[in-house]
Amino acid sequence: MTALALPPAAPAPRRNVALVGTLFAIAAGVMLMGALLASYFGARQVVHHSGKPWVPDGATLPNVALAVTYASLLMSSFTAQWVVSAVKLDDRRQAYVAMGLTFLLGAAFINGLTFCWTQLGVGAGDGAFVDRMFAVTAVHLLLVVAAVVYLVVIGFRVLGGQFGPRSSEAVVGAVAFWHFIVFAGVAVWWCIWFLEGGPG
Repeated sequence: MTALALPPAAPAPRRNVALVGTLFAIAAGVMLMGALLASYFGARQVVHHSGKPWVPDGATLPNVALAVTYASLLMSSFTAQWVVSAVKLDDRRQAYVAMGLTFLLGAAFINGLTFCWTQLGVGAGDGAFVDRMFAVTAVHLLLVVAAVVYLVVIGFRVLGGQFGPRSSEAVVGAVAFWHFIVFAGVAVWWCIWFLEGGPG
């Protein structure tokens, strides 16, 4: 009699797939924002060498509103990290509160930035500064929207009880992406708004 062959063992489940994928997305986002800011400063240098003003005379930078807008995004980094802590402690109530606050601060940023665009007094095509500024800030705004969607998906899975102290990898990935868009926002605020008009 011939012995029956045993079926091949099932491959071990891959770990950290979501986190590694998120890190690749963050790396791509860093390169995207870096390229946009490099284009911004390149155009700025060309205009300065030509002796023309970089910021158009009719433009008004709403610095106080911009500072509050980007401060709300910075605060959301702390509430997002609170989500990770709550999930690792298996405290879903705290996780929901933290996610709600993060969404609220993200929505405040989106609303604040669109308000600041209306206060500039200029529109697309009114100069190199305006075109580059809209390009950089609009791309960053889209990244914020993507981070909100990512966190919403993770939030529904937390609601379903799929994550806990031993299975929080996807939550860590979503929050890592959120931290990326926050620090990208700090870079955008410093490079475009603060350097051109200061906080006053």
